[in-house]
Amino acid sequence: MQLDRDLRALGAGMYFDLPRIAVIGSQSAGKSSLVEGVSGINVPRDSGTCTRCPMECTMSSSSTSWSCSITLRIEYDPSGNPLGASTAIPFGSKITSKSQVEIWLRRAQAAVLNPHLSPEEFYTKSEAELKQAAATDVKTLMFSKNVVCVHVNDPDVTDLSFVDLPGLIQNSDQQAIDLVNDLVVSHIQGENTLILITIPMSDDMENQRAVVLARNADPDGERTIGILTKPDTLGKGDIGARQKWKTLLDGGEKKHYLKHGYYCVRLPNDEERGKKMSRAEAHRIASEFFDSTTPWNTVADRNRFGIPNFVDYVSWVLVKMIENNLPKLRQSVDGLLQDCIRDLNALPPLPSRDPVTEILLRVNEFCSDFQKAVAGEKYKQLAQMNRARYARFKVDILKTSPDFRPFVDHKEYHHPGLPNGKSAHMKSAVPAKNLMDVKEVIAKSIGWELPGHVPFEATKKLVLESTKLWRAPSLECFHDIFRFASDMLDELVCTHFGQFKLLENYVRSLVHVELEQGKEEAVLMLNKMLELESEPLFTQNLHYLQASEEKWLSFYQSVRRRSPSYLRNQPIIDWQPSYTHQPDTDGDDDEEEETVEPKDEYYNELVVMANVRAYFQVGYKRIIDYVPLTIEHGLNQDLASRLPKSLLSSLFENANATENMKELLSEDPAITVKRKFLDGRKMRLLQIKEKLDGFKHASI
Repeated sequence: MQLDRDLRALGAGMYFDLPRIAVIGSQSAGKSSLVEGVSGINVPRDSGTCTRCPMECTMSSSSTSWSCSITLRIEYDPSGNPLGASTAIPFGSKITSKSQVEIWLRRAQAAVLNPHLSPEEFYTKSEAELKQAAATDVKTLMFSKNVVCVHVNDPDVTDLSFVDLPGLIQNSDQQAIDLVNDLVVSHIQGENTLILITIPMSDDMENQRAVVLARNADPDGERTIGILTKPDTLGKGDIGARQKWKTLLDGGEKKHYLKHGYYCVRLPNDEERGKKMSRAEAHRIASEFFDSTTPWNTVADRNRFGIPNFVDYVSWVLVKMIENNLPKLRQSVDGLLQDCIRDLNALPPLPSRDPVTEILLRVNEFCSDFQKAVAGEKYKQLAQMNRARYARFKVDILKTSPDFRPFVDHKEYHHPGLPNGKSAHMKSAVPAKNLMDVKEVIAKSIGWELPGHVPFEATKKLVLESTKLWRAPSLECFHDIFRFASDMLDELVCTHFGQFKLLENYVRSLVHVELEQGKEEAVLMLNKMLELESEPLFTQNLHYLQASEEKWLSFYQSVRRRSPSYLRNQPIIDWQPSYTHQPDTDGDDDEEEETVEPKDEYYNELVVMANVRAYFQVGYKRIIDYVPLTIEHGLNQDLASRLPKSLLSSLFENANATENMKELLSEDPAITVKRKFLDGRKMRLLQIKEKLDGFKHASI
């Protein structure tokens, strides 16, 4: 079975649906003796359940001398959940004496059952110490799905691989029974698994749980082989039992039909094992037993007896299974090879230039990409996030609008909406003020103004109540934009330098120094700009200011005239003449005609409201443009222009720059390990593909 062994060796750590052999049986069914007879090694044997995790045994005859090596294959966590990746851990050194195999297998199993301890802790433990530890350590698992892998090099064996599973138990707690049952069931599923059942002839087949599980997994008996053990335990008087087993071997028993039939083996008993007889001697004794004992010597097919005949047939079946499975194997290997090549191509290419040139080009590309991101030409998410944040800033500033209510008291409150007819949908951060509130502000501002004149101080005070709130949302906006820039720079640093961890960390530290310096300077610039919106109140946009004042005054007057207090007090309003010049319509050269219009007693308050609201509009239109422009120019664009010079200066600031660059350009060890792993995987997959493509029936 050279091909099977090669595929398993080359495919270690990769999943192939390779045909495999699973050996199952009840406790004390002779399974351990069968494994010993096939492999030629002694396995742990105790009165109770000894095998508590799967043991995968691979036998190879290519070596000229005997040796054995053990590996732990960890695929599950302590709770039995898949880890997602298989880890092979060599356990101990190569074993060159058969007498040492049993204790090392005990140690390996103990290591698997104690994942909380290092495997090396078990290298020197004796059998007694292992049993003591298992009895006292509460963290020791009862069973494990992880595998002890045994590779036997023996020039006298037939190339074969099989998995020996824990023996099925009946007299234990239900949890242990279910654990072993589930472990066996999971290993015998699938059309590529050949099931070997050890069935002791000292018991009735109907009592064998392994037979039931095999029948459930393989109802038609297409991939199951029965191994009858302990024929020497039947006495001369067990005539009925002997005849029943003979009928089974002859293929005359239909109830337990198996396509591959049954084999009968006679394995060394404890006395014979104690004599440490050779494999050839054990086979000779077994052959003499079957040739001289009735009814076995009357069975027509003599190939149904003995370990050698059984192993030869199993090897032949496994070859046939591999032949039938070749198309799927080739497809699986091709898929894995494509995945491996794709993963290799996804890794950053190794530098092909000298370190100085390589780093200079990477720095240049990095700085260029950040400049393009700032300009919105590449990595457009930065510009898009900034625009969205500036839109939120605009709303934040709008929330500081003066909230004037042209009513006498708050009991009349209903929001007057906006001059353009739209209702206000957001709450102002400035406390609402009605006519009486504004009147009070005016009163507190009066100095030596002439009667009827509203002091400018009142207007200024009300304007500053809003504009002094602009600093907080402006700085919040700045810090968000700063964070966006910082994240973008981190992303670009990783993109351009991530392959080289030392270089990545070095460049990132330099970039963040520049970023922090740019932040300090930009905040100073932003604060200076915000100070312009304090005192004095000023604009040369007089046309817009006057138009806004008129619009807001008209709006407030209109709302005021609809208020209940206005209508209720209208008869006692203080009517004052307001002179306007009208054209002389009768041609008598009299003085121009005089008309009288009523004046609201809160006219001055309404005018102040309109003036404040109009100036807010002027300042609002300035601030929502100048804050974003200040941030973009003072932070992002300034940083983009400074980075190239700053990075290059730092890289060449000392005489050992070239040597430093060589060190900085050493690849991230994690990427190096991954590259090496993928290269090795690719090579093994190509070798497997070559073997599969060159597979010939006659060569097996």
